[in-house]
Amino acid sequence: MKTNPFGGQTAIDWVDFVRLGDRHYSNEYGTILADPSLVTGEVVGTVKFKVADAVTNPGYRTRSGDAAFLPKGTKLYRIEGYTPDEAIAARDETRIGGYRLYFEDGIRGQMALQYNALPKDRIERIDLIRSGETVPYRSLKNAEKDAFVKLLEAGTEEQPSSAAGAPDPVYRSVVFYTDGPLAFVCALVDDGLAVYLTPDRTLRIKDEVRSLIEG
Repeated sequence: MKTNPFGGQTAIDWVDFVRLGDRHYSNEYGTILADPSLVTGEVVGTVKFKVADAVTNPGYRTRSGDAAFLPKGTKLYRIEGYTPDEAIAARDETRIGGYRLYFEDGIRGQMALQYNALPKDRIERIDLIRSGETVPYRSLKNAEKDAFVKLLEAGTEEQPSSAAGAPDPVYRSVVFYTDGPLAFVCALVDDGLAVYLTPDRTLRIKDEVRSLIEG
C-alpha cells in the first residue's frame, strides 16, 4: 500500500530553507548584502515545491527543489563572490536590500551572525529603518556612528518592560555595514521607557541614543 509523504496531522515548525541537489541552505534573517547588485542574473535553481503548504508528516525527507516558504517557480540566483555551493539569493521586495539570502548550512555555521561578533572597528555605516519599511530614514556615519556604537557597547543586559498598561513598543531595524560584502541586521525596541537592542542579547541602551534614532 502506498503512503502519502505529505499526509498526517502534525504541525511542523519549518525553518526557512532551500534544497538544491544534496545541498541544504538556510535563510539568515539578520544578514543582507551590503550591495544588492552582487546578485547576478545567473539562475542556479528554481523552487519546485513549497513544503509549508502541504507537508504535515515530520518524517518527510526533503528533495532537490524543495523550499519551506518560497513559492513554486521562485528563481534562485548566484551571488558575486560566492559559489552556488556556498550561497544563493531569492528576490523578495519585502526584505531590506530586496533579497533573501540562503547560506549552505556548513558555511552558515562559520559566519559571524551576531552583533557581539561584529568587528566594531570595521563598522562604516549604520542605517536605521522603520518597522515594515525597507528604506532607511537615517544613516549614521563618522562621529554619529561612533557615538551609537559606544552607547551599544555600554548597554546592560535587561528585558523590556511588560507591565500592564505599558505603551505598544516601537520597532526599528538597525543595519551595520562593514568593509565586507555582508551587512548585519538587528532590532531596536523602544518600550516607551528605554531602548533595547536584540536579538542575540537584549541590551538596554542609555537614553542618549534617542537623539541618534529620531527622524
